[in-house]
Amino acid sequence: MAKPLLSSDTIFDEALRILAEQGAAGLTIRTLATQLRCSNSTLYQQVGSAEQLTRGVVAHAFSRLEIAFDDDAVWEIAVQSWCLALRGALLAQPELCKLMTVADRGVVIDYAERLLVVLERNGFSRTRAIEIGGILAHVTLSMSLSDIAAPGEWDDPRVFATTVRWLIHGMALTRAEELLGGARSDPPATTR
Repeated sequence: MAKPLLSSDTIFDEALRILAEQGAAGLTIRTLATQLRCSNSTLYQQVGSAEQLTRGVVAHAFSRLEIAFDDDAVWEIAVQSWCLALRGALLAQPELCKLMTVADRGVVIDYAERLLVVLERNGFSRTRAIEIGGILAHVTLSMSLSDIAAPGEWDDPRVFATTVRWLIHGMALTRAEELLGGARSDPPATTR
């Protein structure tokens, strides 16, 4: 009788356990197959390539994160709270973050959508809220992942806090200009 297939939750939960115990370097198809008592080929058949396994592990972990921020506050405080909460969740899981690549940007979309609701409720257009959410997610992910990859370089929490304050200040200025009807157009992006 053939062994029943494993659920994706079972596979990814075990992968996260291995990640927590052995780090990113310990999470291999072979190790995971051994722990799940299945063959490497069975695991490949169920999750695809090692790259697909890694992307699935990251998505699975993020789907289970409880990232709370102060979404009832004025938008400036909500934005700051959102960035700090996301950064805190990332820093709390450095081994997971070591697996992340630009291919994993989408894992924060649900979380970013919650920020967009706050921004729209505070008078930002949907288009502007999406732009802001994208920039904040990019900055938060980039800085947090860089800090994990190169500890001791720029990972002073004050650097991140200052960056977020500057972004909020720029958002407030742009918003004020738009509300006054004197929105300046941004200069065209240059490429090198």
